[in-house]
Amino acid sequence: MMEKYKTVYVFDTQTPSHKYIGQRLVEGDYQLQPNETLDEPQKGQDNFWNAETGAWVTSTVTVYCYDVNNNNSLSDMFSVPAGTTLKAGQTTVVPKDGLYEPQFNGTAWESGITEAEWNAQQPKVEVKPTAQQKANAEMSVQIAQMKQEQVQQAKLNAQLTLDIAALKKQMKAEAPSTQEG
Repeated sequence: MMEKYKTVYVFDTQTPSHKYIGQRLVEGDYQLQPNETLDEPQKGQDNFWNAETGAWVTSTVTVYCYDVNNNNSLSDMFSVPAGTTLKAGQTTVVPKDGLYEPQFNGTAWESGITEAEWNAQQPKVEVKPTAQQKANAEMSVQIAQMKQEQVQQAKLNAQLTLDIAALKKQMKAEAPSTQEG
């Protein structure tokens, strides 16, 4: 007798790690999709579907790929479910820190170039400001000029106020007295 419903467990086939992403209830006669299984993942931890063994595993390993047609140079890296068989041009040997463009010799990563050499090989990218950045810079210059003009105007106003006060004082001193004796 066929079950009316069954639980399908879904994993991500867009990444090599095939991480568990959820589950859903389907009709009993439902045909599984390539990213689905009826095997229940382990509870309380991350799960990854190992398609080779047809089982969930709880860890991944980092795979470093090297190009066998280009001096075994490092070409990619990604995680796969633990227990996955490595293909030609793949290893789990970690490249040494500080190596740029390392090459795999079958047992270790070697050669490579220094950071300075690597930087020298990179194309020089000319950074040009956008029209908006240019407009913003021009406005900043105008604002700075206006602030400077404002400070000068404030100084002029202060001097004029002092001059007017001095003139009033002088006029008062020169004015004939209207007092009778």
